[in-house]
Amino acid sequence: MEKLGEMRKFLLHTKKKIFQNQTVFKLVPIVDEEFSYPYSANIGVAVACGELVCITNGHSLPFSEEWLESGVAHFRNPRVAGVAGYFVPHKNGSLWEKIAYNSWCKLYEKSGAYVKDNYFSTVNCIFRKSLWKEYPFDELLPKKIPYARKFGGEDYDWSLEMLARGYEIVVEPKFNVYHSHNEPLSRLFSKYLAWQRVREKIGSLARPRESYTKLANIKPLYYKI
Repeated sequence: MEKLGEMRKFLLHTKKKIFQNQTVFKLVPIVDEEFSYPYSANIGVAVACGELVCITNGHSLPFSEEWLESGVAHFRNPRVAGVAGYFVPHKNGSLWEKIAYNSWCKLYEKSGAYVKDNYFSTVNCIFRKSLWKEYPFDELLPKKIPYARKFGGEDYDWSLEMLARGYEIVVEPKFNVYHSHNEPLSRLFSKYLAWQRVREKIGSLARPRESYTKLANIKPLYYKI
């Protein structure tokens, strides 16, 4: 409860200082035993208002003031299910993060490979809530696929499912964010190998398919701030 009180105080301060009390915040508590990447994402989407839902990590920062507008613009196309952006390291990111992520982004952007990329991550994305209702992030994925509990993958699974159902996933370079963990080369390499295994397993799933969420039977508790 102490952490909940601290978070509520922080959100009240943020609401007043940055948003001039014109934005509604919803704080959803989750006990550690219940946490998983797909479940926490599903709860956030469930209590969100509006058709377009944007998810980004708390330690991610937008590329520019046009960041959100650049992503939302693609939804003029009714076939677009979701939009994602890549991420590059913060200034305090490790040397290896800067070499790896900056090179990756520049290569994909200059070559135009991002146009055909099926990359989709809740580090930074926007999607249609109506399509999420049809296929919420699969909370059984961590049980089905090794490493998925630690490294996620429910977002990539969602994008592949949308593609299988005839929708489009867009990668927009102007929708990129700054995001990093100041990790050494050994850690980056081990994460890369684990994530490749997760992607391979997710890619092998038969589609179209159904996903599971506990929210089909319960409504999340939240505090309106």
